[in-house]
Amino acid sequence: MALAFLLALQAVAAPPSQPAPAPIVFDLARLEPLRHGLARAGRGCGPRAGGEILVCGVRPRGGDYPLAEMTRRFAPRPIVAETGIAGGATVRAYVEGATLANGVISNRVMVGVRLPF
Repeated sequence: MALAFLLALQAVAAPPSQPAPAPIVFDLARLEPLRHGLARAGRGCGPRAGGEILVCGVRPRGGDYPLAEMTRRFAPRPIVAETGIAGGATVRAYVEGATLANGVISNRVMVGVRLPF
């Protein structure tokens, strides 16, 4: 009886497959820039049709390319893995290397805690 049930279960037709959705075409290069200047004035992005996606924003004052601000934010600085903990103490992670007596270099990953006194 169980064998007949398993054979009947395999004979059941698969459900009909769903049609594939239409591909979404989104290319920013084909969009035309705003002609009304509304985005620059900060009053919105202008009119848009029902199915369109409009990307807009307001640039900061001081010109289109604020190089001084970018330099301040993204200037190369040494990476220091250090943070403050309670009571003015700090904890940091750093690497260290030492040469042993037989000439082998021992590379170490260290964690240090500094306490004020």
